[in-house]
Amino acid sequence: MKRPTVKVDDDTGESLAKKQLQSKANSLLNAEKVDIKTLKGFVQLLKNTPDNMPAGEVMNTLEVIFKNLLKRKAIAGTDRQGLKIQELYEETWLLLIEHLLVDSESSVAVKVCMQLIKVEAKHPIAPNKGWPTHRIRGMLETLINCDATPTTALANYGKYCKNLDVLEITLKQLKSLVPGEDFKDSPIKAMNFLSIVNLLDMGKSVLSAADYHVESAKRQTFNYELNRKRLNDLWVTIMAKGNEVDEKLHRQILVVLLERVINHLNDPIQLTDFLMDSLHQFDGPIALLALQGIFTLMQKQNITYPDVYEKLYNMLYPRMFHNKYKARLFYLADIFLTSTHLPENLVAAFVKRLARLALQSPTEDAVIMIQFVCNLLLRHTGLQKLIRASHAADELSDPYNPTETDPVKSEAMNSSLWEITLLQKHVVPEVANAARFINSSLPVMEFDLAPLLDRKECNIFDDELQSKAKQFALNYERPTNLALPKNQFVTKYWDLI
Repeated sequence: MKRPTVKVDDDTGESLAKKQLQSKANSLLNAEKVDIKTLKGFVQLLKNTPDNMPAGEVMNTLEVIFKNLLKRKAIAGTDRQGLKIQELYEETWLLLIEHLLVDSESSVAVKVCMQLIKVEAKHPIAPNKGWPTHRIRGMLETLINCDATPTTALANYGKYCKNLDVLEITLKQLKSLVPGEDFKDSPIKAMNFLSIVNLLDMGKSVLSAADYHVESAKRQTFNYELNRKRLNDLWVTIMAKGNEVDEKLHRQILVVLLERVINHLNDPIQLTDFLMDSLHQFDGPIALLALQGIFTLMQKQNITYPDVYEKLYNMLYPRMFHNKYKARLFYLADIFLTSTHLPENLVAAFVKRLARLALQSPTEDAVIMIQFVCNLLLRHTGLQKLIRASHAADELSDPYNPTETDPVKSEAMNSSLWEITLLQKHVVPEVANAARFINSSLPVMEFDLAPLLDRKECNIFDDELQSKAKQFALNYERPTNLALPKNQFVTKYWDLI
């Protein structure tokens, strides 16, 4: 008969294991000679981590051990012990790279890898000299060849790409890590590759901060023109392999283009056909992203696109509220409609479309569209007649045609803003209050829409809870016990038992 085992509390067990781990590591580092057997035990512990020992603690301990050994030049030795330590160090690197793909351990794995790189750059292992770029390459290869996009690992690695030396080495390595086949034939690899490219931010804020992961890398100044050329070459490769891809990959290519590439291209005009095709062949997020690209070209390259307002108008439909890029759509619409020289019948169509959508939208979007309508009325004072128009007081008498694709032909100028009046009866006070702007003189200044773009319905609910409600008296006599108040008909005819 087996003796029943005493179950140790998980937290207590983990804490005890952590202390034992630290004690062993201290003994290993304080010894005159490195005990290979003990060091191998640590590496095996990472390979087969027990249940009561978090893998993150083992990785942190190995980081401390190998950083000390690198500084002592113990790994660089050519004797038998030095070679054995180096062999265990390389094995540890392979295990760390495996842990990159485990979501719960990815954060620690990336941190340990980057900290080891930092020390190894200062104390290189022969025959390598300087920055250990092969370590970064190994990490990138693992991320690209993963069977599913390693979102957590990419996010953690992206934090280090804010450092100019990591950014430059990653960009340099990616050129030779492009998937060999076309993107349509290996969509997961392509998505992983594009996700890494999307981490490479060469914007002004990153360049002006001039942060470096390895101090010695500061001696070699970041060459923007050289890295810009690398990014241009990489983009040419992406475009060559990105034909006939599915919508998900097409969207990711557009995201990379808009967020990381377009401002650094030598000849952005070459994007015109790609963006036009994306705008006309797709709907939803892809068309919206393409529209943003076209707007950038209109701003910086002075290209003209006659149907841009019609396309923008037709993007405003009820399904957009479930689009993760809807904030970008509101932002773009606000910029496109900033000019006071646009025809009033065109702007009137947008005013009516936004007012009509506000009736069908989620709470947070209704507030944005009401304030957007107000801004448009301030920019185009001739449209303020829509507020008082009485000939189109409801949907039945409204001449506005919401199904017309051409905004100029929608008859919006002959309509009224009865939708805003109706929204004054909205169940959510914030929406109702926002719609009351038409009851008095319009505000002098436009509303700032930017703070509203990231608001969610839960934020509105929290604001309502925090707002002070007017208190009403429910009884003119304060109750002192469970008995009914005096002068009640109930007490006249019944007694409480």
